[in-house]
Amino acid sequence: MAQTLNARILARRDTTANWNAAIGFIPMQGEIIIYSDYDTMVIDGVAVNVPGIKIGSGNAYVQDLAFVGELERDVILDHIENNGIHVTAAEKTKWDGKLNIDDAHEVVNEALVFNRD
Repeated sequence: MAQTLNARILARRDTTANWNAAIGFIPMQGEIIIYSDYDTMVIDGVAVNVPGIKIGSGNAYVQDLAFVGELERDVILDHIENNGIHVTAAEKTKWDGKLNIDDAHEVVNEALVFNRD
């Protein structure tokens, strides 16, 4: 029977050197750990970093976790980098302008004034 996880997934991105220095760090179960410089490949004569991904188990140090395969990595990265699937462009625009501060009137009688859209 398939399980449904209703949670907020946390993703962390850093370099291999920094992950190796994170002694004692145990990622939460399901936490996505991205090694930004896991490997390199040459594209059109330019070396490009290829990320590696680990998934936290909740009880293993980050250094001891296995990397996911290329297929899983590509699916996860495509999802993370897809800016349109989680929130619509209209919602982003609305939220970006939700709290307004008028530069000319933001401080009145030593009080910081905010107004909502």
